[in-house]
This record gives sequence, C-alpha cells and structure tokens, in this order.
Amino acid sequence: MKVSWLGWGIVLGGLAACGGHEDSAGSKEAASAVAAQTPSRALSRADIEVVVRRNLRDTLPFTGTLAALKSSSIAAEVEARVHDVLVREGEVVRQGQVLARLDSESLDQSVSEQQAQLAGNQSRLKLARIKLDKQHELLQKGFISQLAYDEAESEYTVRQGELQAQSSQLARARRLQADSVVRAPIAGVVYERKINPGEIAAKNTRLFSIADLGVLELSASVPSQWIGRIKPGQQARFSVEGLPDESTGEVVRVNPVAQSGTRSFLIYIRVNNADGRLKAGQFAKGGVVLRELTGQVVLPQTAVQDLQGQPWVMLVTQGRLKHQPVKVLLWSQSERKLAVTGLNPGQVVLAAPLLGVASGDAVTLPTELK
Repeated sequence: MKVSWLGWGIVLGGLAACGGHEDSAGSKEAASAVAAQTPSRALSRADIEVVVRRNLRDTLPFTGTLAALKSSSIAAEVEARVHDVLVREGEVVRQGQVLARLDSESLDQSVSEQQAQLAGNQSRLKLARIKLDKQHELLQKGFISQLAYDEAESEYTVRQGELQAQSSQLARARRLQADSVVRAPIAGVVYERKINPGEIAAKNTRLFSIADLGVLELSASVPSQWIGRIKPGQQARFSVEGLPDESTGEVVRVNPVAQSGTRSFLIYIRVNNADGRLKAGQFAKGGVVLRELTGQVVLPQTAVQDLQGQPWVMLVTQGRLKHQPVKVLLWSQSERKLAVTGLNPGQVVLAAPLLGVASGDAVTLPTELK
C-alpha cells in the first residue's frame, strides 16, 4: 500500500506538536519547582521603610546666635562716688526704674549757687527795666538826650542776656544733679553691672547693660547661590541646646551687600520671645522654610532610585519585590527626604538598595510586620 508524502507530513507534524506541548509543560513545571525551592531573603527592620503620611519642609540650613533686638548700656554722666546700687544681674527692671544713686552733694551745691546768681540777675534786670522806663519819660519831655536813653536801653538788653545765660547754667546744673540718679532707659533684664557702692564712677564709664528679651533677632549667613530664594516674611524654624521643642521666627530683612571674603549674605530673623524661653547669646541651628507640604507620603532619599530620570522604589508586595514608579513632589535636601505619590500608607518599601536583589525576588518581612 502506498502512503502519500502529504500523509506522512501530517503524521510527523502531529507527533512533533505532541512532543512540543510536553516539553513546554515540563519547562514550566521545572521553573515553578526551582522558584519554590529558592529561599526567600529575610529583611531586617533596617532594610525596610513603612509608608506613612507626614509633613515635609524644604529648608535652607543656617546657624547663628540669638541677640536682643533692644539693648542699652548706661554710662555715668557725671563723675561722682557711688552711693547706692539697687539692682543686680538677672533682675527685671521697668523703664525709668532707679538703678543706682551717685553722691550729689557737690551737684546740689552747684544748683544752689546757680539759683542764687539767677535771682541776682533777675533783680538787676528788673532795675534796668525801671531805669529804661524812667529814661523814656524824660526823653519824651526833652530832659535827656537820645544818647542817654540809648545807654539805658543797652544796659537793659545786656541784663536780659545775662539772665538767659544764667538760666541755661541753672538748667545744666539741674540736669547734672538729675544724672546722679541712674535710671533704666528701657524695660528689660540687667545682664551686666560694673559698679559697687563706694567706688568712683568716672564720666562716660559704663555702669549697667540692659536687654529687652521680649523680641530677639538672629543673623544668619546664606550662600550667594541661595539668596535669591530668601524673602522677608518667610518662616524659619530652629532649635537651641537645652530646649526639646523647635522655635519659630520670621525673616524680616536681607542685607543686599555680600560679605567680603565669603561672598555670602546676611539675613535677619525676628523671634517673638514673650514667654522668655530663649536667651540672648544662645546658639541656634535650623533652616528657612522655602516650601512645605502637609500630609504627604515621605520617604528617605535612599529609598528612591533614579531621581534624575524616572524615579522608582522597590515595593514589597505578596512576599516579593516589585519595581514601583513614583513621582517626586518635594525634595528636601537638608533633611534628605522626599515627598512622593504612587504609594499608599502601610505599604512597605526597601529603605535603600540591597546587593543581590531584583524585582520579582522572594523576601520575608520581619515578624512584627507580617
């Protein structure tokens, strides 16, 4: 019996097809068996980051020293012996409060002397006025010459000048007498006291220093490449040693002239300190808030890969790693964190790249996260 070539072709094709199906099924089963036998990589708590929502700020870091916005140094206006000192360092004083008293005996005598001289000048002026009026009557009647009247008028003018000069000297003596009582020019805290009772206070010698700590100001240096992003009204957050909480301030001025040498610019941050928590002279470390987002998914910078291209993270889902694209909303380089979209709270991602792992690899989470 003859068999056509076409028949043999169909028979051989069928056999080949049956063999191919068997090989494919076997390959899949073998791959599944290998995958099942491959051990999962155990991840530690340090390897992963649980996705949560929080606030993130992009800040420009700064350091600086807090200083009182208002301060005053009180110097002696007269040279005298210190009679009494009424305040010490650290005491709060009000404006106009007496801080010290100097010996004013010689000043009191000078005032009395000037008062006596003023009374004499007043009497001489009064007499010159009477003479002038009398000479005016005689001139009207033709009993004296014009020259005699002019002399009387000149004498009266001289007496007026003497009285004015004496009044000025008396006012100066009284001012010096008042300066023997040292008063606070502003309200604040006495942070320096340079005199003690019995000492001689020389003129223009500093006696006290007072600072109003209700409002502080912080000056900070900013690199020239960042100064264009700093504007008055921006918020600043900073911390100081000894206080657990952050403090806030506001940028109020920007010095438009760069510092010689560093080519950096100074900015000035006003801080409300009504509660007195902060002290002048404390070292502050913080940043000017350039931008802030609230309630966003925030990850450490190391968790996001390919930041200059198409950012992605390695997501842990159903016991395996998965390449998950994300979109960066804010990059805080000072905090080394990013706000992203594409993830939901509660999901788990790798906190940083791990050697020897790739998308699709089996992993095991720590016990507390299973």
